[in-house]
Amino acid sequence: MTPASMMAMLDACIAMCQTCMDECMQHADHSEVCKMCAQACKDCVDACMAVKDMMMATA
Repeated sequence: MTPASMMAMLDACIAMCQTCMDECMQHADHSEVCKMCAQACKDCVDACMAVKDMMMATA
């Protein structure tokens, strides 16, 4: 796996999780499942961003 392909996968994961999180937040006040899903997506975005930051720091 090359750094460029890893960055592309991280960007795709961030975009997917951000979209899911945005949708789930619209229903979080009425659904505990949506609230949990939104938090899981936020955690995933944060983790992917941390990996990207580490990769860029070592590049």
